[in-house]
Amino acid sequence: MRRFEMVDLGYELAVSLRPGNSDVPVIHINALGTGRDQWDQVLLQPHRHPTLTYDRPGIGDSGSLPRHLAEQPRTLGSLADELHQLVNGLGIDSPHVVVGHSIGGLIAMLYAARYCADTAGIVLVDATTLDHLIDADWPEHEGDERDQPSPGSSKLDPAASLVELRTAVVPPMPAVVLASAQGRWLRLTPDEAAEYAPLTPEVLEDRWQHGQRTLADTLDALLVVADTAGHHIPADQPDLVAACIAAVLAAVRNDQSVTIPADQLQRVGGSCPTH
Repeated sequence: MRRFEMVDLGYELAVSLRPGNSDVPVIHINALGTGRDQWDQVLLQPHRHPTLTYDRPGIGDSGSLPRHLAEQPRTLGSLADELHQLVNGLGIDSPHVVVGHSIGGLIAMLYAARYCADTAGIVLVDATTLDHLIDADWPEHEGDERDQPSPGSSKLDPAASLVELRTAVVPPMPAVVLASAQGRWLRLTPDEAAEYAPLTPEVLEDRWQHGQRTLADTLDALLVVADTAGHHIPADQPDLVAACIAAVLAAVRNDQSVTIPADQLQRVGGSCPTH
């Protein structure tokens, strides 16, 4: 049974907490501009661990940033600091696994680098690559949609965030990098592909998959590739995400390397590249 709370950090963040009988909580970090409900299908999978999902400022059920904060550029590192403040405010004092999707994966990396004593393991779910962080046309504020600005959400600073990521050091810990299916960029429609011009879908595909391998190498993580899912793996293949989380939790509990048997991975629609 999930419990809903509003936590005051000088602005209110909406939090959902779910109990479990494990002493290692799992904290989920959302993709850009998305609410905590993006993890709903993952949380339906069998589990024994406590979980925390939350909405960042100006997103979902969370309150807006005060005006003076909304106009100050915020890095992904500051969003990691915000999460740590939230965790402390909730009294979570045991090391936890952080799971981040897309831009949330980069926040998870910075969280693990800055708060390594509090981080037991990490799962990156099709995390934004550093090339994509450089080249993408990011909105000014996180919650902005086409012609609909959202000044109550965080004002993004991708350039300063890139500096943080390039200098961050994540200590050894159990980790999985879960990448979207091979060829997913090649499935872009012409209109979708036009948004990334002059980069072609072929270049985007190569960069993305190379970026996932680089993240795995950086973390000494197990690299898992989804068989069919596009970028939205938590919705498209939630059982695969859950299997990756379970593998990291098992490695944490048993103080061992992260492994997932090939037959288990096949059942949930994933594989580990051989090179």
